[in-house]
Amino acid sequence: MTYDPMTSFPSTVDAHTLGPPAGDEPADPARVAGRTVAQAVAHGELRLLYQPIVRVADRAVVAVEALVRWQHPTLGLISPDRFLPAAEHGGHLPLLDRWVLHRACRDMVELDASLGDAVPAHVNVNLSAPTLATDFTELVTTALRRTGLAARRLRLELSEGADLQTLVHARPCLEKLIERGIGVALDDMGAGATDLRYLSRLAVQGIKIDKEFVAGMLHNPRDHAIVRMLTELARSLGLHVTAEGVETGDQLTALGRLGVPYAQGYHLALPLALPALTATLLAA
Repeated sequence: MTYDPMTSFPSTVDAHTLGPPAGDEPADPARVAGRTVAQAVAHGELRLLYQPIVRVADRAVVAVEALVRWQHPTLGLISPDRFLPAAEHGGHLPLLDRWVLHRACRDMVELDASLGDAVPAHVNVNLSAPTLATDFTELVTTALRRTGLAARRLRLELSEGADLQTLVHARPCLEKLIERGIGVALDDMGAGATDLRYLSRLAVQGIKIDKEFVAGMLHNPRDHAIVRMLTELARSLGLHVTAEGVETGDQLTALGRLGVPYAQGYHLALPLALPALTATLLAA
């Protein structure tokens, strides 16, 4: 999952800096500085950024991943690591997933109108474990129907927070969506214990190699071996594979040598608001 922290957000801010709510009562873990994610959705405070996913061979943008931010009324623009735990504790992750999915589909339709043939082929949207535990077929199909986005343009990334039982429960819904042309990929491959077993149980189309292995592959032979193994495994299964968290040119070069076809990360492109993404793709 590329719910990445923003480098512009002060690293010194923590729960103690935010302080307790008025009245010196204990902080509610479902709130961020006195406000819930449900309130953020209701008041239109959420924002989407898009990080390009590029083809390693020629740096062409083939997809974008939707990344959510919260324009908090007192904290300013904050990254998901600041509010996802509160959203999970408050039971608001399905609501957040719904908002992101609808907005991402709508934005892709807008990109189509602006870019024509230059538009990325896919938009990747993360689904959290609580959403995967529900009957989410209607959620996805409704978003496509209301926005007019073609099913083949949407790729769902399955949360690394989902255990094998949750993923097995989600299998019927995922298979229905795959039959309709929607793509499914396993996020943060290698970070969890369930990934390899799930590859044998569902016809996913792709995997994303966890950024920790990419970060260590140049100096840790074990990380390098894991990236190579996952790449070869994906190739043998006919899956597309994307390396996450590419932050240096040397990492990108090493990934190219291993035959990793797609990559994303700050070295390639920062997460961009829709207007900035449009301008970047038009200038390419």
